Amino acid sequence: MRTLIFLALCVMSSRAVDWQEVLGPPRGEVPYKLAPVMWRSDLMGALKEARADAKPLFVTMRCLPCKQCSAFDKEVLEGGGRLDPLLAQFVTVRITNAAEIDLRMFPVDGFQDLDLSWWGWLMSPEGKIYGVFGGRDEVSDTTRISKEALMVTLRRVLQHHYDPRRALWNVDGEAPRLDGAAKTARELPGYGLWYSKLRPAEKVPGSCIHCHQVNDILRTPAVQAKTFDKVRDVEVWPLPENVGITVDRDEGLLVTSVAPDSAAARAGILAGDQLGAANGRRLFGQADFRGVLHRGPRDAGNFDLVWLRNGKVMQGRLDVPPGWRTTDLGWRMSISQGVFGGYPGFFPLNVNATKRHQFGIATNVMAIEPYMGKNTNGPAYKAGVRGNQVVTAVDGLSSNLTGRSFLVWFKQRHEPGDRITVTVKDAQGQVKDIAYELSKDD
Repeated sequence: MRTLIFLALCVMSSRAVDWQEVLGPPRGEVPYKLAPVMWRSDLMGALKEARADAKPLFVTMRCLPCKQCSAFDKEVLEGGGRLDPLLAQFVTVRITNAAEIDLRMFPVDGFQDLDLSWWGWLMSPEGKIYGVFGGRDEVSDTTRISKEALMVTLRRVLQHHYDPRRALWNVDGEAPRLDGAAKTARELPGYGLWYSKLRPAEKVPGSCIHCHQVNDILRTPAVQAKTFDKVRDVEVWPLPENVGITVDRDEGLLVTSVAPDSAAARAGILAGDQLGAANGRRLFGQADFRGVLHRGPRDAGNFDLVWLRNGKVMQGRLDVPPGWRTTDLGWRMSISQGVFGGYPGFFPLNVNATKRHQFGIATNVMAIEPYMGKNTNGPAYKAGVRGNQVVTAVDGLSSNLTGRSFLVWFKQRHEPGDRITVTVKDAQGQVKDIAYELSKDD
């Protein structure tokens, strides 16, 4: 009998997925029940509750000190007449410290954009990952997510969870092994070295770890081994636009336009289609599609894609060229202030149009006010760089970048200890080159 069951399971796990069935009209009933939404903090207790009640989990992660996504976090917590009835169908959990993330259950390196301060996980009672929710871009933290988008995603997950055919589809991935103690960021190989480099004021035992710092911890071993690629390894969480697709923010998977001669156009995708699955994973919202792209090839490669057109399943392949992952990285804390690359010795403030005119600097070249605060011990200040000057070039290059975008550009070109030359101009029009060695401690 056991042999027959084993053979049957092997057949089920190896058979091709019938996406017409998976993405077609749902079966089963979502047992909507009015109940107060309760945000739990005990993850293992919540998992036990979900198993007992056969309910899905919705786990949110939020770095409280970060302002980014705080308005959306407030919207979710406040719920409301349309959102609360959906949240009530989940066992809801809220984690507010990345140090508490159990990496056995949450494989953050592949499924969480760690430069965000709010993220949601949608999971089965066994801890299988249905999907994720969250995201932003260089514009803002509202251009990729909304309350409406969350509600659409929650409905899709509920319909999937309660479909009696779900177990046969085998599209939810593996359940995590949760025996033994939890594994957190503090058990990662890079934690000790990362922690040793923190400023003394930041070394508070048991203190919060921010999500972007988990990225730093994950990257530290490769940075130390000098195997970290400062271009390829930071092109994370590509946008749908990277493969030529624009999706509706609130609907999540509805294709609103396809760029001509893009990977999507060559695959045959049209505006009005709805994304359904990619590389074997069912998609519940835009973040799921971005997750597949994130886990995809670093250089040229391809993705299997499934989409719906007027209810009919279409399948094709996205062939992407070298460099396809490139996005604006300036807003990402783990890159602009991450553990790799050198620091110029000043924060690059923007010079406005009036000051550019005053200093006689064109609008299409570098114009940076080097902010150093009260730090007169840094190499830039000691070499003669001052806040009343304007930096117009670094090693002869004059890219028109400021703020964190400049820091990304700089870090990708320089290492701690490098010797650089900055060109500065003062209000009297005098121009001079100042050479100095970057700090080895930054």
